[in-house]
Amino acid sequence: MKCQKCGTQLDPEGRFCGSCGTPVSSSIAPARAATPNPAPPQSSGQSVKPPGGNKAPSAAEATVAMRGSGPIGGPPPAASPRPYGTPAPVPVAQAAPAPAPRAPAGPPAAPKDPYIGKTLNNRYLIEDKLGEGGFGAVYKAKQVQIGRQVALKLLHPDTARDPNLVARFRREGAVACSLKDAHTITTYDFDQTPEGVLYIAMELLTGRSLHDVFHAEAPLHWMRVAHVLEQMCSSLGEAHTQGIVHRDLKPENIYLEKRPGDPEFVKILDFGIAKIVSGEIGGQSPQLTATGQTLGTLEYMSPEQLMGKQLDGRSDVYAMGVLGYELLTGRLPFPDAVGPAALIAAQLKKTPEPPSVAKPAAQIPPGIDQLILKMLEKNKDKRHANVEEVAENCKQLLVTSGALLGGSVSAVGAAAAMPASAVSFRAATPVPGPASGPGVPQAVPAAASAPAFASQITPAPLPPPMMMQAAPPPRVPAPSGPSTQAVILESGAASRKGLFMAIGLAVVVALAVVIALVLKK
Repeated sequence: MKCQKCGTQLDPEGRFCGSCGTPVSSSIAPARAATPNPAPPQSSGQSVKPPGGNKAPSAAEATVAMRGSGPIGGPPPAASPRPYGTPAPVPVAQAAPAPAPRAPAGPPAAPKDPYIGKTLNNRYLIEDKLGEGGFGAVYKAKQVQIGRQVALKLLHPDTARDPNLVARFRREGAVACSLKDAHTITTYDFDQTPEGVLYIAMELLTGRSLHDVFHAEAPLHWMRVAHVLEQMCSSLGEAHTQGIVHRDLKPENIYLEKRPGDPEFVKILDFGIAKIVSGEIGGQSPQLTATGQTLGTLEYMSPEQLMGKQLDGRSDVYAMGVLGYELLTGRLPFPDAVGPAALIAAQLKKTPEPPSVAKPAAQIPPGIDQLILKMLEKNKDKRHANVEEVAENCKQLLVTSGALLGGSVSAVGAAAAMPASAVSFRAATPVPGPASGPGVPQAVPAAASAPAFASQITPAPLPPPMMMQAAPPPRVPAPSGPSTQAVILESGAASRKGLFMAIGLAVVVALAVVIALVLKK
């Protein structure tokens, strides 16, 4: 339909021409007005379409329906005509009611562990979960017959379907049961439930892992590090004698317990990937590691372990060297090696700088530098031959430094725990007598020479007085000339000589008298 005046196409709903403003002819308006409105919806349940066919209702129409002006879906109210040019009214949207306040949602409840509260083989009542790893979990349990608290290591049920992992878990139990050293975690039992759950019952440690000590206190004083390494050698020495290489020495697997006389008593745990290089533990030992396969923690692995070569106890010596370096300096030997590839290359090729250079403020003595760097030799033939040699070196360093009381390595822990004023160092005791006085240099007080870590450890009872060694008194130089003892010896020799001469003279006189009497007859 076009405008009768200008011929412009008209809007079917418009009442005026959009170009010239001419009203729509009266013949068209009555026809539009005669169009009946649709009937309201009936009770038959059939939907009634709004005006305009399938066209969606406008916002104004939807607003009216929501306000309850009529049944939803019914015909909209007829719009009253408005003068030309008057803007259409803007519908006002009704604000939605504010939602009711809700209680703050807490964290989702953790699913209950299926093992907590159960008793394994009528012996171990599981009380709590201590930790979880890739292959198993560790629980706190009680041995019901004697009431002893133990740690139970269980193999995950999903991993129990892997025969290789089951064989490795069984071998860990057999290895742990065969080690009896005081510095190795004690294993009480190794068994399997009728349901097929494998478990290892061990002593429940109450100390701190070396990992926690490192992050709280690193770098550690070199005397503490030497004391820890010496105790580790005791545990590893027994394992190496039985042909067992730990292969996974790291701070997480070393625990420090407080014992009488030693506040840092070392316990080594987790022989889960130990390598049996000789002998048979628990019967026929299967080959669980394929040729060229490497197991362990990359930062602490020896070069031969990284290359999948045959291992012996010297591989653990290398791992101890990395551990000692980290404790002394607060960082790994190769801090610039970022990523596995760079770290492997550094472990195989680079020589680390001495710990005293990496941490000058720690005042690390040259003997400790030599000990750690020898343990970190790339060629295992240049390292210490065994852990017994490492332990002897650590002991000698502690003895020569004056840290030991009575020459006992185990007394280092007690010395570390003593108040600084109670520690007696050989070179720190003032010497009484003629050596003291005005103008004579005095020895440094013991409190000034005590190790810096003495105040960081809980004091322990003082050792018996017999263990305290005082410096020997100075030797007084002997006066010039012959000593009294030499004079006495010399006078005695002269007396004996005179006696012999007198006896000889008497014998000669007697013989002369006899001869004279004979001649007279």
